[in-house]
Parts: sequence; structure tokens; C-alpha cells
Amino acid sequence: MRRIVFGLALLGLLLTGVPELQASSLDDARRRQRALRAELQEATAELQAAEAALARATDQLDYDKGQLEAADRQHRGARAALAGQAAAMYRSGGLAIADALLDRDPSLVPGRVEMATVLVSRNAELIEDAQVTGDAYRSVLGRVTRGQERATALRDQARASVAKLAAGLEEAKALEARLVRLEQRRKAATKVAPTPPPSGGGGGVSASGKACILERPYSYVDSWGAARSGGRRHQGTDVMAPHGARVFAFVNGVVSRESSSTNGGIQLYLQGDNGVEYFYAHLSGYAVSTGARVRAGQLIAYNGQTGNARYTAPHVHFEVHIGGGPVNPYPHLKPVCG
Repeated sequence: MRRIVFGLALLGLLLTGVPELQASSLDDARRRQRALRAELQEATAELQAAEAALARATDQLDYDKGQLEAADRQHRGARAALAGQAAAMYRSGGLAIADALLDRDPSLVPGRVEMATVLVSRNAELIEDAQVTGDAYRSVLGRVTRGQERATALRDQARASVAKLAAGLEEAKALEARLVRLEQRRKAATKVAPTPPPSGGGGGVSASGKACILERPYSYVDSWGAARSGGRRHQGTDVMAPHGARVFAFVNGVVSRESSSTNGGIQLYLQGDNGVEYFYAHLSGYAVSTGARVRAGQLIAYNGQTGNARYTAPHVHFEVHIGGGPVNPYPHLKPVCG
């Protein structure tokens, strides 16, 4: 009987401590979530910086390669002109010049020296041109070699940033799921009524009537105007998230167009009821059809890496078009997505 009483008492103590244990686990998960958000922000900034530096280096390398081809043509032309003059002298002097220049007889050395002197004096300008163009070619070749080494290093850096960001996003995704389970257990244990989803970051609509364009976890920085390949400038905000993450309508409106392009991949245009057009790119697929009327926070597509995003982390390239042209989307996203 004493054993039964002791066992019941021990069980009571254990059950009493369950909410405290759950609260502790929940606090730990929330602390890790805050730390991970900061890490993702840093990784996103690193990736954007690496991609901008790589774009600049690639453009410079392409330019230098063009300069190298031009320098090579000039150098070959100068050498051909010099060779032509030497051939002309040979033809005008007949075999005597050939003997003077090519014969190994020591007695002909003075003749060879004289011929070389005449050749140099008559063609000093051509020789100088050949030397100058040769120096220019070697200088540009050095720039190209260094540019190729820098571009390779920057590509490696970008790949490392992509891997770091992708790993962080996957951890954040798992952590988000764990937080949901812990919250449900805590509420069940303490009989707390469920709370509505937070505004933004998962389809929730903010007081402004707008919703974040991606479900958590995601990460983004202000990259407006950053360098892109081909001399372009970044005209959007890249919101990084796991592949296949749900993409939401930013405002109430109509999906006016769905298309694809080499750079943007799978694209979607949302014409907002507020008169502003919103552009989504690099999607992996659609959830609605063209012409569909949608509300803020409604699922419209899925995150991906299509177009020229296949070499970087999955993300939505988001643009805001006001008055027919793009404006920086970051100030529009920040109040809603946090």
C-alpha cells in the first residue's frame, strides 16, 4: 500500500512539472528562433554582396577579354608588317642578303651585322609598334588571368553563402514546425484558447490590409540597385525561403499575367486594387490561374529557383511598380514581413 501511495505521489509531481518542462523547451526554441533569424539575415546579406561582387567581376572580365582579342589582333598585325618588310628586303637583296643573315661562316658576320643594322634602321617604327602591341597584349593578358582567378574565388564564396543560407533555412523550417507543436502542447496542458495567427509572415493580413509574400521562415535585405550581370541593377527585393514554400498575394487584387522568361523564370503579375502592380519571379509553380481575383494573404504560387536563380538559393524576386516603373520594394515589405 505504501508503494502505491509513493508511486501516485511521484506521478503527481511529474505531471505537475510537465507544463514547466514544456515552457522551458518553448523558451529555448524561441531563443534559437531569434538567433537563427539574425544568422539568416547575415547569410542573406553575405550572399547579396557576393553576387553583386561576382557580377561586377564577370562584367570586367568580359570587357578585358574583348580588349585582349583587340590587343592580340594589333600585335599580330604589327608582327606581320615587320615580317613583310624583312621579306621585301630579302627579295630585293637576293641571295647575298640571305647569305649575310643565315650563313654560319664567321667571315660573313660583319655582313650579317650590317644587314641587321639596316633592317632595324629602316623598320624602327614597325619594330616599335610590334614591341608596344606585345607589351599591351601581355598587360591585358595579366588582367584577364587575375580577373579569372577573382571570378573563381567569388563563385566559390557565393556557393558557400548559398549552402550556408540553405542550411539555415532548413533548420528554421524544422524549428518553426517544432514551435507549433510545443505551442499546441502548452495550450493543451494549460487549457489556453488558441490564438489567431500573427499578422504577416504566413498569409496573415496586417492592419494595413497587406500580407507578407512568403510563409516563414524567410530572410531578406535591402538589395535595391545592387550590381547584376550585364551591367544591370537589381530592381527588386529577393526574399529567401525554402524551395516550395507558399507564396501569398501581397494585397487584394487580380492575377493579371503569368509568364516565363530567361532571367525571371516562372513569373506572376498581381494588379492590386490599390492601383499598384506587384511582380513575383523565380517561382516553381502557380496556385491560381490568370485572371483570378485574390485577397491579401491568399496562396497564389510556390517558391523556386527558376530562370537565372538556378545557381543561387531559392527565393522570390519581388518588385513593386508604381506609375509604370519599379520602386524599391523593401520599404513596402518591411512593415508587413518584419
